[in-house]
Amino acid sequence: MGSRRILPDHTIIQRPDCAPRCNEQNAFCIMIAHLKLDDRFSVLCAEDRLRKWTSLDDERLCIICKRKFNGRQVEIRRVSNRKYELHCPTDGCDSAPHLWIYPATPLVSHVSKSKLCHRLNNNSTAARLRQRGRQRVVV
Repeated sequence: MGSRRILPDHTIIQRPDCAPRCNEQNAFCIMIAHLKLDDRFSVLCAEDRLRKWTSLDDERLCIICKRKFNGRQVEIRRVSNRKYELHCPTDGCDSAPHLWIYPATPLVSHVSKSKLCHRLNNNSTAARLRQRGRQRVVV
């Protein structure tokens, strides 16, 4: 057997503007940045390149977990010096800004469905569809 090596027990210094969030299942820790409100707003504007934030009260809807949240609730992770990532605040949902929409924006599937329903409910359209069906059967 080899000699036993004693490893030093150094204290890990945590930055004052970060707090760990650990996942007990895989012991993976994420550093959540706790920023001043002005800094939070600046990070939101800089990191969400798809949609405009006018205030921390602006809302987004996550299309993955269906949660509505505002800029104060967005999870901001510090990934390196002056670099941040935005994530959905819902536990277990790791979506980023490209998966968030404005709450008033209908999803494409809802728009398509409502247009189809509108067309089918329109009497003249329904009559034309029935007429076409008869013509194909007769011919």
